[in-house]
Amino acid sequence: MGAAHVTVAIRNPAEPERVWEALFLVDTGAPDSLVPRPHLEAIGLAPKGRRIYELADGTELGLDITTADIEFMGEIVGGTIIFGDPGVEPLLGVTALESVGIEVDPADQRLKRLPAVRLKRLASAKNHKRQIMLGKIGRENFSAPKLTLGKLWATQVSKRPSSTSALPQRPAQLEPSAIINPTL
Repeated sequence: MGAAHVTVAIRNPAEPERVWEALFLVDTGAPDSLVPRPHLEAIGLAPKGRRIYELADGTELGLDITTADIEFMGEIVGGTIIFGDPGVEPLLGVTALESVGIEVDPADQRLKRLPAVRLKRLASAKNHKRQIMLGKIGRENFSAPKLTLGKLWATQVSKRPSSTSALPQRPAQLEPSAIINPTL
C-alpha cells in the first residue's frame, strides 16, 4: 500500500508573506502536523508551548509546538504544528485534513474531498460535556484520548537517542474542563 503525499504551505499568521512550502506525508495516525524546526524558525515561528505525545510503541516525548496557517489543496486551516528534528519528513496530521473535509481513500491512498465537513463528532462531544455539566453523568465516566503520533513518525524518532528525564511529568489526573482534545 502506498503513502499519500500533498504539497503544503506553512504560513506565519503574524507575517503572512513568510511561508515555507514542501511535499508532506499524510499521516492519519497523527493528530497534529510536523515540520522540521529550522523551517519553522526561518519563517519566524517560535514555540508557544510543549505537549506530550505518545508514539505508536508507547514511548512518550515532550515536543515543542506552535500554531500556523496550513494551506493545501486550495484550503486553509489554522493548526498545531510540532517542531520536528532537522531533516525529518514533514507530516500533515489528520486534524488539518478533517478540518477542511478531506480524507484519505483507503483503497488507493489518494486524498478525496468530502461533500461536507463532518460535525458529528463535535456535536456528540458537546453533548457529553453538557451532560457532565448538568450532572446527568458523573465525571468519573469522562475519558480523554491520548495524543498519539502515527507509526511512520514514531519510526523516525525511535532511532535517535532521547532523554526522557527532562520531559515534563504528566499530571496524575486532569479535570475534564482542563482537557483540550484537538481531534474532536
